[in-house]
Amino acid sequence: MKNIKYSKLFFYVKFFLRKIYRFIKIKGTGGTITARYCYSVFMRHIIHLFKNGMLNIPNRVAEFGPGDSIGIGLCVILAGAKEYYALDVVEHANSIRNLKIFDELVILFREKTPIPDNIEFPLIKPLLDDYSFPSYIFNDNVLENNISEKRINLIRNALLNKNGDDIVIKYIVPWENYSENYPEVDFVFSQAVLEHIDNLKQFYSIMYKILIKGGFVSHDIDFKSHNETYEWNGHWSISQKKWNKIRKAKPYLINREPLSTHLRLFEETGFQIKEKIPCKGSSEGKPSIQRKKLAEKYVKLSDEDFETSSCYIIAQKEN
Repeated sequence: MKNIKYSKLFFYVKFFLRKIYRFIKIKGTGGTITARYCYSVFMRHIIHLFKNGMLNIPNRVAEFGPGDSIGIGLCVILAGAKEYYALDVVEHANSIRNLKIFDELVILFREKTPIPDNIEFPLIKPLLDDYSFPSYIFNDNVLENNISEKRINLIRNALLNKNGDDIVIKYIVPWENYSENYPEVDFVFSQAVLEHIDNLKQFYSIMYKILIKGGFVSHDIDFKSHNETYEWNGHWSISQKKWNKIRKAKPYLINREPLSTHLRLFEETGFQIKEKIPCKGSSEGKPSIQRKKLAEKYVKLSDEDFETSSCYIIAQKEN
């Protein structure tokens, strides 16, 4: 009992400090600020994608919600992509941070660095069976081509807003009300972003629209309360009226939609799910609310929804 009390006290201290941090913070999301984090996320996605039918690194890529840098997108470019589009609500990243992360990523690729594992980044999903460098995807010939000095300079120029015919790096902000034509891409991905999108139906529609037939999508979705409650799923116990008040102060918090909402939208939009890797809150040792505490909106949650704290999903646009 004493351990539980101390755990709750620790949670509320962190919660209070986080509120102070959000108050003084003007711009940024707190994610994608290190090269090793971005490298680890990218490698996990690409390894799972190659296991599920992707044969080559896609040429044109879109990322939703890149965060404080476009580091994961730069990994895609270093892996061989020619066009990268960062779709976000606000352009959080800046050239100085992107260039620093880019230079560090070049070294990680050149040295065939093993993938930072769950000891270094315990919260990153999906998990891997093997964290060694995937030489079967990036052999010496591929690396020599992709990270040659000539190509590195082209990428650096693109980062400095000097896009040429070879490399395109472009922000699309705000993506929900974009006035120009969306680009056509071969691959769409995100990392812990879809839980922040309120109009999910619009998101899935746009994702389907910009993706070519046969193209892949890869998303890691977090269903936890984002530290708004002590229990990982405590946000489902909050009434809609109270949640609306919370959201007024934090408009991009979370949408509280469970896994089944995404599975339904994948199917309705026309995607074929290739892989689904759910993670249970209990498997991570996180405290959970009791079913009897669920708010009216969530009393009929399935057992899968109630227990799933995150899920990694790969899907393909049907031909």
